[in-house]
Amino acid sequence: MSPKISVILPAYNAEQYLKTAVDSILEQSFNDFELLVINDGSTDSTKEIILSYNDKRIRYIENEKNLGLIETLNKGILLSEGEYIARMDADDICHLSRFEMQIDFMEKNPEYIICSSSRKEFVHSISDFHLSVLPIDDVSIRIHSIFSTPFTHPAVMFRANIIKENNIFFEKDYKYAEDYQLWIKILQYGKGYNFRMPLLYYRDTPNSQTNIGAGQIEQRKRTISTIQQLALQQQNITLNQKELDFIYILSLSDKIKNINFSEFTIGFILSFFKKLSLDLKINYPDNKFNVNRVLGKRYLKILLFNLKRLPLTHLIKLAFSKLTFFGIYELINEKIGNK
Repeated sequence: MSPKISVILPAYNAEQYLKTAVDSILEQSFNDFELLVINDGSTDSTKEIILSYNDKRIRYIENEKNLGLIETLNKGILLSEGEYIARMDADDICHLSRFEMQIDFMEKNPEYIICSSSRKEFVHSISDFHLSVLPIDDVSIRIHSIFSTPFTHPAVMFRANIIKENNIFFEKDYKYAEDYQLWIKILQYGKGYNFRMPLLYYRDTPNSQTNIGAGQIEQRKRTISTIQQLALQQQNITLNQKELDFIYILSLSDKIKNINFSEFTIGFILSFFKKLSLDLKINYPDNKFNVNRVLGKRYLKILLFNLKRLPLTHLIKLAFSKLTFFGIYELINEKIGNK
C-alpha cells in the first residue's frame, strides 16, 4: 500500500545537521509517509548517518555521482509513491505537527494543490530567529509571486498527480530559483495556501542554495526576471522594461535599500504602483483589499529602507499614499497574528 506522503530530502555532505533534520521528520505526529533520502555523492559520513536508522519509512537512495540539487529533486519526484509530495532540506527542522496540519488542510480543500507556511529563520539556535511571514490566501500568494517566491520551499507539500500528469519538474535553466519557477507553473492548475503558523525552522547557512545563488548576481537577475515575467503573464499584466527592472529591485531588500532615485524617481514609483494596483484590481475585483495589503507591504519597504537617503519632500510624497497605511496595517497584522 502506497504511503500518503513522499518526503524528498536531498543530502550532499550533510553530516553536520542531517540527523536533526531526519529526526524532525520521523517524529511527526502524522506518520503515514516514506522518507526518500537521496545521497548526492557525499564524501562525508552522510551515508553512515542514514544507514544507522532502523526505520522502514526511510528509503535510502544513492546517486552514482553528484547530480546537483535540481536533478536529485526530479529523481525523487519520479521515485515517489505517495499521494502527496513534501519537501525537506538536510539542515532544517520541521514543526512536529507539520504533516498533520498540511494533510488535514489538503484533504478538506481539494481545490488547493499546494501549501506551505511562514518560517523561522535561524543561524545557530532556534530560539534566536527571524520570522519570515508569507501571504496566506490564494489571491495574495499570486500577487506576491510577481515579486518573489510565494512559498517556503522546504515546507512545501503538493499533490503528486498534478506535477506528474502535467510533466512539471524543476528546470536547470532556473538554477538557484528553480523552486520559484516550479511554483508559478503549479499555480496554473489550482490554488495555493500558506499557514500563518511557521511549520519550519529554516537554517540560514553560507552553503544554502539561496545564499550560493545570491553570489551569481547577473545570472540570478536574469533568472528571477524571467520568472517574474511568467507570473505577470499569468495575471495578464504587461510592463515595459523599466517597470520590469523595478519589479526585480522590489524582490530583494538589499536592492530596495539602494534604489537609484535619479533613475526611479518618486513620480515613477507612485505611477508604477498606481498602474500595478489598477491591473491587479481588474484581475481580482472581489479582492481589492488584499491587493492593497500585498502592494502596501512592498511599498512601505521603499519608505522605511530609505528614510536617511531621501529628502523630506520626497518622504512626504511617498508617505501620503494609501499604500503606506495598508503596509503599516499589514505589518501590525503580522505581528498580532504571530504572537
